[in-house]
Amino acid sequence: MDDIKRLSEQFRYAIDSALRAGEFKDDFSFHRFPSGCCGDTCILLAQFLLEYGIRTYYVCGFKKSWSHAWLCTDNDIIIDITGDQFKENIPFLNYNVPIYVGKKDSFHHQFLVQDKDIHESHGLNAVNNLCLIRLNSLYKKITQYIV
Repeated sequence: MDDIKRLSEQFRYAIDSALRAGEFKDDFSFHRFPSGCCGDTCILLAQFLLEYGIRTYYVCGFKKSWSHAWLCTDNDIIIDITGDQFKENIPFLNYNVPIYVGKKDSFHHQFLVQDKDIHESHGLNAVNNLCLIRLNSLYKKITQYIV
């Protein structure tokens, strides 16, 4: 779990650095990271973790009209680097944790997740051609800030 936490922190810090540097100013959603970026971020983070031999599952949970995505490991460790998009949202406990790696907490328990909402992450290899160019571009921008 220490490797997963370290790599997840590196990736989130790289996203934050790229954002501050203006790398996402022309992207329709990443310019407002982390808000509304959880799905794409999961795909990108899954790719990064796969490069280190870490297999994950993409999880999408629902609460009323809201949804949220995160990654999960075989041993049910949640990897969520966009939960802080809910920091000013009272229905979501004002969750302000930018990087969460651990067992299911009260925030993630709020979301209904069915079996159909979980699938193995294959990183960028699972992305359709329409999204691949954009996500590849984002991935290159992000990974240049990995320290």
